[in-house]
Amino acid sequence: MADTYDWTINDLVHEASNGVVITVHWNVSAVRPNPNGGDEYYAMDGGGEFINGDPKAKSFIPYGDLKEATCIEWVKNILGPERVSEIEAGLTSQLDAQANPPLRNGMPWNTREIVVD
Repeated sequence: MADTYDWTINDLVHEASNGVVITVHWNVSAVRPNPNGGDEYYAMDGGGEFINGDPKAKSFIPYGDLKEATCIEWVKNILGPERVSEIEAGLTSQLDAQANPPLRNGMPWNTREIVVD
């Protein structure tokens, strides 16, 4: 099964007087099912993007009318498709490392292998 990515907004910094959003704080999580039936593999990244909306703009959305999907669209537009792909690829690399840890403990004369997270 494929990795899934979930973009979310965890805070909006906005002006109290007019609701203009200044900064959008976001997270993106990646999940991959464990083919062995154990816990899912999970990775997360996040950041904050400067918006500084213009209340006089025709496209202005009042603070009370904002939807998370709109804010995610803003973030992805600011980051650009290349950076969004880089972020998701970085999360995929973290999932790969969890699924196939690059370091292991053990001794060749002991058949018990211990995986180091």
